[in-house]
Formats: sequence, structure tokens, C-alpha cells
Amino acid sequence: MNIEFLLLQDFRNYRRLELPLSPGVSLFSGRNASGKTNLLEACYYLSYLTSPRAERDMELARWGEPSFALGCRLRHDGLIQTLKVEVAVIPSLRRKILVDDKAAKRQDLSSALPSVYFSPDDLYMVKRGSALRRRFLDSLLGRLDPEYGRQLTRYQDAVSRRNVALKKSRGTRSWDRTLETLDELTVRAGAMVLYGRLSSMADLRREVGETYSFVAGHDCQISYESSVKIGDSIDTDDIANAFRESLIARRAEERERGVTVSGPHRDDLALSLGGRSVRHFGSQGEQRSAALALRIAEARMLERAYGRKPLLLLDDVFSELDENRRDKVLSLCEYGHQILITSTDPVGGVRQPHAAFHVEDAVVSLEGGTLS
Repeated sequence: MNIEFLLLQDFRNYRRLELPLSPGVSLFSGRNASGKTNLLEACYYLSYLTSPRAERDMELARWGEPSFALGCRLRHDGLIQTLKVEVAVIPSLRRKILVDDKAAKRQDLSSALPSVYFSPDDLYMVKRGSALRRRFLDSLLGRLDPEYGRQLTRYQDAVSRRNVALKKSRGTRSWDRTLETLDELTVRAGAMVLYGRLSSMADLRREVGETYSFVAGHDCQISYESSVKIGDSIDTDDIANAFRESLIARRAEERERGVTVSGPHRDDLALSLGGRSVRHFGSQGEQRSAALALRIAEARMLERAYGRKPLLLLDDVFSELDENRRDKVLSLCEYGHQILITSTDPVGGVRQPHAAFHVEDAVVSLEGGTLS
């Protein structure tokens, strides 16, 4: 799968850009704040209607504009497909999605243009606390199965309401009854979230192990660490029962602290090398390799789900990688991945990109020709 043509209209600092792209590796170089990363962000938004950088769609529209539009032409297995998204942000958010000029849904974009976004911040997934690793897993599973995303939203809402009830239930019998109701809502949605995560672990364990070996030459282990004592079962009823028992057992502690202390929102993905935690004992190179392994594993799982090679979006990551790791990532284009890379360096660590662009003040140039 390859993007042959990319369109940006009033997106970030671009008034209008019509950009032809080729298969393989495309390098976009230029100064910081010139508009390089905005190109990758546009591609990711076309995939999932969300940005890896902005919290609100309003931030994506060009300054002073009430709307923006993105589009692309794809080629996959010899067939052409067009995607277009028109987004109004003022006075309220409205989106129009078109696939081959016909009304479509968010999932139609994901299946047509799966993509994976790499950034220097990926290292924090490995080095910092569990929240970023949970976010990685939730994002991946939500794209593989929209129902997972719906259950996660229900769970997060139930936990938020339950935390309020915990704070108010100290010695108040009426709030105790409310808490019992919220317990069941939390357990039902939480059990589905745990089921989705645990069911994915066999694939994730295999992919992370293989991709870490591909990048670094030896194996890496990944495991799911749950705050609920589930055992070996991934049956939803067993998970729900274990979660319910955990809430009951820790009720006094929860009332004292005013928060839900067990459940999927407290869990973690543990990465280890030879039994040693990569987070606590891994070298900088091992941690970077683990972060790359997670992203490449994400790409492979998306490929199996959608039947096409995801677009790889590498935002200024090559300055963080040694030559061996750069070559490993670039070799993925030989397996059919299209790769878009940004860099402040005109070479960018890429010896022979298939296309090299220069970006300056939202003007994109190729071999002296202006494309914006």
C-alpha cells in the first residue's frame, strides 16, 4: 500500500498543498517549525481521525480558519482508492468522511490507510511509568477492534464516577448503595477491557520478541502485570469474578484513599531482557530498541488485521538512532512499507531515500521544484 498523492487544505501552517509521493522512503528535511511534522500528522489523521500531537481538532485548522480538509490517493494491489476528510471546527466539530467519493465511517479510513507514528517520545513508553504503556496498548487494541475502545470508554467513565462515590461514601449509607451499583458497572466494563488485553498478549509477545531480535539481535520478553489476581484464565466470567473480589477486598483502602486502587487503569506492560527490567536496568540502546520493537510490532499486528502494510511515519527519530537501528527500520520498505521521515538534517541518516524534499515555511520542494 502506498500514498501516491497527498492533499492538505488549511491544515496547520499549510494553506494548500498537493504533494505527489513515491513508494519506499521519502525524506522531509528543514528547520524546526517549518511544517515537516505537520505532513506526518496529516497522514495519521487521515488514518484514524485523531492526532498524535493535538488534543483537539480545533488546533489542527490553520490559524483563523473555521475548517480544514485532508485527502489522499492510495494504490494497493494495483487498485486505486481515494480518501478525503472535511472537518469543520467552528462553531462546532463536524466531520465528513469520503472513501472513493462515497460517505464512509472512521473504520473505513483505518482499514484503507493503517499507519504507525514513531517519535522521539516513544522512548518514554519504556523509561517512564505505566500510563504510557497502557496508552500504547489501548490505542492499538482500539484500532484492531472498535468494541474494545467502547468498553474502555465505559470503564473509564465508571471508574471516574466510582471515585466520586468513594470520596462521598465515608459513613453515608445512601452512597454505599450507589457504590454497589457502580461496582457492577466497573466490573462488567473492566472485565471486557482485561479480556481484550489478555487475549492480545500472545500475539504481542511473539511480535515484540521477533521485532526486538530483528532490531537488536536477541530476544525481549513482554508480559501483562495486572492489579487483579486473575490467574491463567481469560474467560470473561472468571475475570469479572476476580475483579469483583478485588474491589471487595480493598474497599476499606479505597474509601480511605478515595480512589479505585485495582483494575485495568492500574495495570502495566513489563518489558524485560533475560529477566531484567528494561525500564530500570536497560541501557539507552536497549531501551530505544524496545521502543522500536513496540512500534514495529504494532505495524505487524495492524497488517494482519487489515491485510495491507501500514504507512510508517518517522518524526525526527533517526537522530536518536545509531546506524544499525536506522538500517533495520529502513529495510522495512523492502517488505512493502512506505516510510515518511522528517529530519532537520538534509541527509537525515538516510543514505539513499527514494525521494528527498525540503520544507521551509510550509513550502515543499523536490529537486528545485516547488510543490505548494
